[in-house]
Amino acid sequence: MRRLLMAGVLAVTLSGCVIAPGVPAPVGTQARVEQDGVEQGGVRQGGGELEVEAGVLKGRAVGADGRPIQGVEIAADNQLLYNSNLIVSTDADGFYQVDTNIATTFRVTARMKIDFNGTKYLVELTPENDASFAGPAGAVRNFTWKLTGERPDGLGHYGSSVLFYLDGVDPQNPEVYLDDENVEVTLTPEGPLIDGSQGQSITRKAIRTPDGSGLVDVPLGRYRISANYQGRPLQVGLRNSGQYAAEVVADFAEHISTVYWIQLEMKL
Repeated sequence: MRRLLMAGVLAVTLSGCVIAPGVPAPVGTQARVEQDGVEQGGVRQGGGELEVEAGVLKGRAVGADGRPIQGVEIAADNQLLYNSNLIVSTDADGFYQVDTNIATTFRVTARMKIDFNGTKYLVELTPENDASFAGPAGAVRNFTWKLTGERPDGLGHYGSSVLFYLDGVDPQNPEVYLDDENVEVTLTPEGPLIDGSQGQSITRKAIRTPDGSGLVDVPLGRYRISANYQGRPLQVGLRNSGQYAAEVVADFAEHISTVYWIQLEMKL
């Protein structure tokens, strides 16, 4: 059943909304939806793409593998009234719907909270279409959870960063300063990634970024980390821990909202 949330009558803010953890639906769910193609709550399930309907915002949230995600918070930002949004969550098949028959424009975002390895993460999903729309006209806005890849318009990457601070002193030759870009880092997943998928080992040379030296666009997960300097093993430790070893297991920590880093120290 549709609900009409009138601006000025009911204002729902993001800060007051509780988000259920996003959990990918069982493997068989997507196949069942595509086969059935039935009408549920005004949203056509399966059997092709959703069609625009006047006064209605609807769409679907899926993972990178195309499987539906339940519990994603969809926020339609009322661009006329500050801090006044229409908010719904995706169902077990990843679908959502909300009435927008209000004389204003909306911009739609999607995010979810996930408890992963004892740490709470807030992740944003990527819109298929980021354009604002007029409420009475309605719109379809689908979202995908991307763990890696370049963001459009040069806005960075969907993945996270593993950054390090290198002690520039070479014990074998104190007069030579070590160069960050000669560091090679190996990341080996410890268990599944945050979306439940199987991760792969990553070995890359470090690059310099505005945030520091390290690797960028790393999918969120828990990693066993080792490094070498031109083939010579480096000692690795968590930033400011004062402890070093040949390798360290680390989780990403929040830098700012929806941005997560692993910060390390290294030395020969």
